[in-house]
Amino acid sequence: MSFALPLRLPASRKMRAVCLVIVLASSVAVLWRVNRKPRPWPADKVPVAFWAWRNQTPAESDVQAAMRATGARTIFLRAGQIEYQDGKLRRIRSVTGSLPRNTELHLVYNATRPLLLQLESVDEELLATSIADAFHEDVARARQEGARVIGLQVDIDAPTRLLHRYGKTLKALRSHLPGDMRLSITGLPTWMQSRAIHLALAHVDFWVPQLYGAEIPERLEQRIPISSSTSVAIQVSRARELNKPFYAGLAAFSWAVLYNRSGRLIVLRGDMDPAAIASDPNLELINEGQFEAGEWRLQYKARSDGVTDGLVMHAGDVLVLDLPSSESLRASARKVRESAGDKLLGICVFRLPAPDDPTTLTVTEVAAALQDRELAPNVTIKARRSEKDGRAVFINLENRGTASALHFNFQLTVPAGTVQQIQVPRGTTFQTNCIFVDRANVSRPQPCSQNRANAIRVSSYGLRPGADLKVLIVFRTPPKDSMPALIEMFKDSGLPYVTRPEILIEE
Repeated sequence: MSFALPLRLPASRKMRAVCLVIVLASSVAVLWRVNRKPRPWPADKVPVAFWAWRNQTPAESDVQAAMRATGARTIFLRAGQIEYQDGKLRRIRSVTGSLPRNTELHLVYNATRPLLLQLESVDEELLATSIADAFHEDVARARQEGARVIGLQVDIDAPTRLLHRYGKTLKALRSHLPGDMRLSITGLPTWMQSRAIHLALAHVDFWVPQLYGAEIPERLEQRIPISSSTSVAIQVSRARELNKPFYAGLAAFSWAVLYNRSGRLIVLRGDMDPAAIASDPNLELINEGQFEAGEWRLQYKARSDGVTDGLVMHAGDVLVLDLPSSESLRASARKVRESAGDKLLGICVFRLPAPDDPTTLTVTEVAAALQDRELAPNVTIKARRSEKDGRAVFINLENRGTASALHFNFQLTVPAGTVQQIQVPRGTTFQTNCIFVDRANVSRPQPCSQNRANAIRVSSYGLRPGADLKVLIVFRTPPKDSMPALIEMFKDSGLPYVTRPEILIEE
């Protein structure tokens, strides 16, 4: 019979073994913490905020609509810019209008281009004082208007190499604020690849990484979307690892980029109406496609010198329109919920929707995307006969869905030669056609004169949720009570949708 004797190590070897075990355990714990997947957020549990980024404060009705649709309670309002000229700092472009009430308001101050270009030479304490002075002035105004300001946000896209200086500015700014006032910053994705980001984050309560617009395509051949759900997933994971509370900044706006005939960038605009571009006869659509998850890219070529929506173009210039969709916002929001972890304060959408802002998704689209609901257009048709003239028919097409109807076409079949007059709204076009049946028994429309036409085709770049399209048709004689129609459109996903309703004309 044999017995196993206990193994005895010298004290020094024991200590080395203990240290090795501790190091291995610590390494395993770190790797587990970094690599483990966070618990996904339910779509209805993620708080929502908006950036309001216009020179005029948002209308109270727009704020209330966004709050009702999304449950948002927080707005980051651009209150002005900090300019640097002749060695002096001052606030310019103060926002005008009454400040929003019944919401948690953070006032945002961003830097002009001259300030960004000279940021390295600007004294950090003076910059902090300039921002604080503007903020205190606006807080006093807010009190008079009954608005509730709870925070200050700085939106300075400092170069990554200057994050240490930015941290000093934020530290000085913090000393100028009351203890209950929250301080935050926006952040660039490139910052998260630098250890210096901690020097800036150390002095704020939270931050909002902008998960979009990280790179502007300098050449026409570059295909760089405003936002990518794949990129969002990567950047959100990096933000989580920084262990600092944050809102995830997502894009719901379009931009237009103008290139000269050699393909070099001329200018970028974030305020151009896509419908005005699509309906301009001087612009020819030469290419169309989608990025991942529904973001559209359209290329228009200028036939001759001209002006579109305030933008001067020369013959041969190419205007590229990058359009988000409710589907692209939905995909990005899903990535945030999956990867953000417990430091997520919510999703902040750029920009606050407004009926007079065609460059931003509607509040219906934003709400449906953030709530991860099914996204689809739903076009209803109502037609009624004029009370004064039984030959006139008013047709109203309304999108009651949760996504835009893109490349919207409405075709109405009428008795040949009966159309006398057609009226469509600005930005919409119409064409009179003669439909014939080919040898394969397929109906094919062909442009023809109004006096011969047996079909009317009305086209619009898109029909946004909540929007309607009004058409007036005057016939030579009172029309029948019903007429066959055809609706063709594209969904956000890029898939076509076709329906053939029968239109009933109401008295």
